[in-house]
This record gives sequence, C-alpha cells and structure tokens, in this order.
Amino acid sequence: MRVCSLASSSKGNCTIVYNDYEIVIVDMGISCKELEEKFNILGLDISKVVGVVISHEHGDHTKGLCGLVNKYNVPVYCHYNSCDGVVKKGKITQSNIIRFNDVPFQLGDFVISTFHVSHDVYCVGFNICENDNKISIVTDLGYTTNDIVEKLYDSRLVILEANHDEKMVVASTKYPAVLKARILGKYGHLSNINSAKVVVELAQHNVRQVLFAHLSEENNTPDLCYKTVCDYLMSVGVEPNVHIKLDIAKPNGIGPIYVVN
Repeated sequence: MRVCSLASSSKGNCTIVYNDYEIVIVDMGISCKELEEKFNILGLDISKVVGVVISHEHGDHTKGLCGLVNKYNVPVYCHYNSCDGVVKKGKITQSNIIRFNDVPFQLGDFVISTFHVSHDVYCVGFNICENDNKISIVTDLGYTTNDIVEKLYDSRLVILEANHDEKMVVASTKYPAVLKARILGKYGHLSNINSAKVVVELAQHNVRQVLFAHLSEENNTPDLCYKTVCDYLMSVGVEPNVHIKLDIAKPNGIGPIYVVN
C-alpha cells in the first residue's frame, strides 16, 4: 500500500491510497484538472480509481467532485449523515453516492472503517487497511477524545491535523471574532499543541510516522508547526524522528510517497 498527499490546506485537501491495481481518493478538494496533472506526474492511471471517500461536506474536501464524477463516473462514498451536504456542496446527484455507516466496508483491496470526529458539520476520520497494514487519516476536528486517539493506534502512518497556532489565531487582524471562536472551539480545528499531545500517545502505541496536515496558511507555518510539536515531544521525553518520525504535508504540491508494508 502506498499513500500520497496531493494537497493539504484550508483551500483544498486530497490524499490517495493505492496499490498496483487500485486507487482510493480520500477527499476531493482539488479540481479534476489538477488531479489529472498530479496523476500524470506520479505515473498513475486514473481509470484505476475505485472510489472517492469523503470525510465531510466542506468545499475544501468536495469542490472537485462534480468534475471528477462527470468525466470519469467515479463512485462517491460518504456517511449517511453527511450525504445531503456532500451532494449539495459537491454539485453531484444522489445517484452518484454510495452511503456507508459505522460498519467497515470494502473498496477494492482496501477495508475502510470510519469514526466520528467533532466538527461543525458531520465529519469522519478514516482507518484504511490492506492485509495487516493500516493507515489513518483524521483532520477537521476541534478536539480529540480517548476513543478517537485509540482508533489510531498501530497505524503505520497517521495523517493528523495541525491546523493552527493558537496565538496566531488570537492575534489575527483578518479574522472576525466569530471565526476565531469557531477555529479555536470544540467544533473547529486541531491546534499544533493539541496535535503534539496526540503524537506523544501515538508514539507509545506502535505508530512510527505522523504526517501533519491541513495547516492554515493564515494562522500557521510549517516551521512553527514542526518546532511546536518537537519542543513539546522533547519536554515529555519523546525524541522526534527517533521515537516517531514527523513530516508536514504540502499545501498544494505532491508530497512524499509513503510505502506501507
């Protein structure tokens, strides 16, 4: 199994999970044209896409659905509780949707299970398994719970939100108070420091690689995210890139290809 982030920011999110025969797209927050361009760079055949799984309805996760579905007739998988919003925001029809619930389902060679996370619309995180290999993707959540973090245990790779620096949000002159409250609240996004606290626990439960994702381009920087996480880990005796490897997803570019086996 291979994993590659094609875009990860507040403007657009898209990750692919694939093997030699099948490709699963996780969120489609980029245009179909951009997806095609990135597939060409990676040498991937878009006809091998067996489906798109959607975490929630927001445009930075759904805005490319219409183009992809209309051109390639790719099935779209989303939770029962979010399908109406995905249809509306993604500008597709109910006939394009395959609904899932909280029971794991098979998509090609991949077994996908989901778990609910706290956001201002219904949103899920993903565990994706191929044979004994597991990866997890969890973004767009205001806070974590023990149950959510336990879902990530034993993953070979965890893609985890580190959206913002709390001080940058508070000091921002671009964001109104109501938006600041949303970002910082329990239905908003995970901060660098809260993400770091999750990483400490993951390092103790057989997770060896974390990719920080969905960084705000207004209220975060890759360097600040990395420093905040590393400083916190060191303060509790977890050595970055020794006990657990750390990386940061690119906002618009193709990231590294992680080989999970």
